[in-house]
Amino acid sequence: MNPEERHLLERSVKLAQENNEMLRSIQARARRQTIYGFIKLVIVILPFVLGYIFLQPYFDDVLRNYNSVRELFDSMPR
Repeated sequence: MNPEERHLLERSVKLAQENNEMLRSIQARARRQTIYGFIKLVIVILPFVLGYIFLQPYFDDVLRNYNSVRELFDSMPR
């Protein structure tokens, strides 16, 4: 192998290593963005789900009271 070919081969190896480092960095960033996106989604949706679960008995009571008042008004003569 002559010196010029050796130099080109070494340069190709160096560029391939730099390219590999950049690709790994891009993949790591994409992975972090996916995880952070999922965490943000959970942070946004979780309060709605928990609110529904914990407030459901109160909603049932309000609906029951509304229906009883409505039945009372419906039973009144006009």
